[in-house]
Amino acid sequence: MIISAENLLQNMPVSAFVLNAQHQVVIWNKACEQLTGLKATQMMDTNEHWRGFYTENRPCLADLLLDSTLGDMTRLYEQVSNFNSQSDIYHAENWCLMPDGRRLYLVIDAGTICNEHGDVVAIVETQRDRTEQRLIMQALSESEQRISSILASAMDAIITVDQNFHITLFNAAAVRIFGCATDFAIGQLITHFIPPHCHALFQQFLSFDQTAKNQTWISEGLSARRINGEEFVIEATFSPLEINGQKFFTLILRDVNDRYITEKKIDRLQQEKGYLQEVINDDHNPSDFVSGSKIMRTVLEQIHMVARTDTTVLLLGETGTGKELLARSIHEFSDRHASIMVKINCAVLPADLIESELFGHEKGAFTGATQQRKGRFELAHGGSLFLDEVGELSPSAQTKLLRVLQEQEFERVGGSETIKTDVRLIAATNRDLAEEVRLGRFRADLYYRLNVFPVHVPALRERVEDIPLLAHFFLPRYAKKFGKPLKSIDAKSLENLQQYHWAGNVRELQNVIERAVILSQGNVLKIEPLLTSSTSNLQTNLLKTLETVEREHILQTLETTSWVISGFKGAAAILGMNPNTLRSRMLKLGIYKN
Repeated sequence: MIISAENLLQNMPVSAFVLNAQHQVVIWNKACEQLTGLKATQMMDTNEHWRGFYTENRPCLADLLLDSTLGDMTRLYEQVSNFNSQSDIYHAENWCLMPDGRRLYLVIDAGTICNEHGDVVAIVETQRDRTEQRLIMQALSESEQRISSILASAMDAIITVDQNFHITLFNAAAVRIFGCATDFAIGQLITHFIPPHCHALFQQFLSFDQTAKNQTWISEGLSARRINGEEFVIEATFSPLEINGQKFFTLILRDVNDRYITEKKIDRLQQEKGYLQEVINDDHNPSDFVSGSKIMRTVLEQIHMVARTDTTVLLLGETGTGKELLARSIHEFSDRHASIMVKINCAVLPADLIESELFGHEKGAFTGATQQRKGRFELAHGGSLFLDEVGELSPSAQTKLLRVLQEQEFERVGGSETIKTDVRLIAATNRDLAEEVRLGRFRADLYYRLNVFPVHVPALRERVEDIPLLAHFFLPRYAKKFGKPLKSIDAKSLENLQQYHWAGNVRELQNVIERAVILSQGNVLKIEPLLTSSTSNLQTNLLKTLETVEREHILQTLETTSWVISGFKGAAAILGMNPNTLRSRMLKLGIYKN
């Protein structure tokens, strides 16, 4: 059975028609009728219907192809989008307007029909409806664009990782946060950006369950690494998924480093607030240092010279000579004056707590450590740390202090994190540290570290000419405090003050003036008869005798308890004193265990 070409075209499942050289339809198959809604009887031997049928968007490819065979190739190339030709077949894809108003996306192929002389006598064109596929592709493209826009505008880093831990997606925020271009990041192992020590996150990778759909939020213990090696604190959302049997992980990483630093600053400021409140309650001020003596002028000159450096200063002198005021002067005249000076008295804290005060402790480091606490070294970072009575440090604390001075780093009690510190150290003691080293009670290497710039602070009896100045300095303070109309000090009283030994130095003089102001009845301050010239020697001897009796009594009690201070059977309990109070009295009276 022979099937003609016309019958073949008529019964093709693909829409097809043929134009003759006069642009008239000579074949309009059934599929064409279904596609356009126009019957063959309407189309045959005329171009009236289809001529305007393509004109709103694109002209008919067959029409253009006929024109091109007559020499108008320009129109064919200019008006057919996505044009390409293979042999004698011409192809185009366009949106076309149907007679009933429908817009269809048609895939159009056209070819020439030639006679035996090679002349084009007709054009055959097929049209396939790809509207649904095109709309799906457009929707997919729009969806991809929306997702791309969302990923690009997200503030958090969004990273997708395959089952081999290689990065497959790296959004714009990740580029900004990690400082790494997308092209470089794609294909890299996730460990390039997330350190392996982030166990909480990598445990999620390793425990991936094919049925797991839930997201996991990890807010603590995570850090990430920028391309320059800098580590920073992050929070992460972990989402597992499976596509075509392949495992993927989506990570949403939030850079909380600024928040972490801010929280640390707030914590530091809160601690500084508490410490500064202590300073406010302390009535000492660097400007309180009153002196006109030559020996003190020499000391103050030394203080001014060393203040501008970061050199460690060791202040040596008896109790009450003003070592703390000099330490404050060193800080105020230094380049660190904008930060605080933190002080700690090593003599008033038990040996088992001094390390915690200096270096801080971690939660659970010892009984009662219910939360992490920063020590004085962290609090003084960028400023100065004044260690008063440094000779009272325990051997363990001495070792840690030496490391800080050598390495500028330490660990909190019960912790393993190494903390860097930038602190200018000022130490003070009323002990002979060289003798303590000789007796084996103080580390020699620490002593040499502290003794870089020693300053000897003279006792009050060594600068008698300062006593009237100091007395007149304290007078208005206590007169105002107690509401007394005192304006001056009796001359004889000043003479008596200068004849006294002043075992307690300036602090004792201050106490004497305060007591005298309380007892005063007139406008001129007079010192009680106990300190007049006729009885000054007697008073001095009496004070020495009382101190001697107290010293002997404490020594006898300590020897009875084998030098045990604290506890139910300790010396403090027997004497009816607080252990810290007893330690302070021992320090003042020069009682040390041989």
